[in-house]
Amino acid sequence: MRRMISCVLLCVLLFTACSADGGIASTEQSPQTAPSTAETTTEPIEQQPTDPTEPSTTDAAYDPMMTELANRLGITRENYPRMDGSTSTLRIAQELWYVLTFTELGSASIAFPDTASKTVPSYYKLINGEVDLIFVPYASEEVLQAAADAGVELEFHKIAAEALIFITPMENTASNITREQVRSIYLDYGITNWSELGGPDRALIPLCRNADSGSQSQMDNLVLENEPMHPDIQNNYVELTMEGMLELTAFYHYGGIGGEPTNSYALGYTLYSYLQHSIEVYEAGANLKILAYDGVIATEESIADGSYPLSDGYYAVTRADLPEDHSAYAIISWLQSPEGVEMIGRIGLIPCVAE
Repeated sequence: MRRMISCVLLCVLLFTACSADGGIASTEQSPQTAPSTAETTTEPIEQQPTDPTEPSTTDAAYDPMMTELANRLGITRENYPRMDGSTSTLRIAQELWYVLTFTELGSASIAFPDTASKTVPSYYKLINGEVDLIFVPYASEEVLQAAADAGVELEFHKIAAEALIFITPMENTASNITREQVRSIYLDYGITNWSELGGPDRALIPLCRNADSGSQSQMDNLVLENEPMHPDIQNNYVELTMEGMLELTAFYHYGGIGGEPTNSYALGYTLYSYLQHSIEVYEAGANLKILAYDGVIATEESIADGSYPLSDGYYAVTRADLPEDHSAYAIISWLQSPEGVEMIGRIGLIPCVAE
């Protein structure tokens, strides 16, 4: 019954997200899918001209104009790094393309990143040498082991602060969750009612993400310590997209198409900056609240200074064998400069606190 409700509700929520937001949708690759064959976001965007007399997108007339910043960093059309990353960091790659070329988003180009391969597939592309630079949350143990097995050393450069947060519907009166409670819920399925968390007498429905998502990597690294999640949760309540997690958490208790409202509230998790950005995009965002974690409320300030317990960050990641004069390093250095920090804040991410 839980599986049926979850599946039905997931269908209507995905339909709602697509119709309300102009077809916004994404899917995550499973660990079994060969990551090296995932679509590369940095390949040329080929568009066939409608008039044979018009130049093609590969002609010089369509090449981007490099900006003063690009010239200062020594970045050209020829050495522009191949980039990829997570859904939540796509804005970084897109904004970099704009500030380095002044090419409007969506314009025909040689390298404009219009989609993201997602966190774990991006790591595997980097390990396989298919990209030069990725913007992602920190790697999971599985990814680190895969890199070691391939004889690849990864370099991590923190460029923004971020945090894992736990979310529930706004009308849920629960306000806090502890580390012990999260581990009991997701490892043992040991808490099944919100009353045990100071909330109402309603069933607690623990949602989870697919294994190769960025938020799941954060959950594994920061809370579960790579211990396996309870199979009943993985088998019944897995959500495959970031926006889907928001929708399902906000509206699970309504029961879905043809279903009856249930005496329950869902518990979900996501990344702080993604939720803040989504409040302006998805209806679900405005219907969610963030639970304090071990009594600490997640704010930009508590995340940036590390006082929120689940603070971490976004990283620019390269292979250690990348040549020292590679343009990816110029971009990383700029992102950590005052100009780059200003850009990070402008696109809605949390700048790191200077150490």
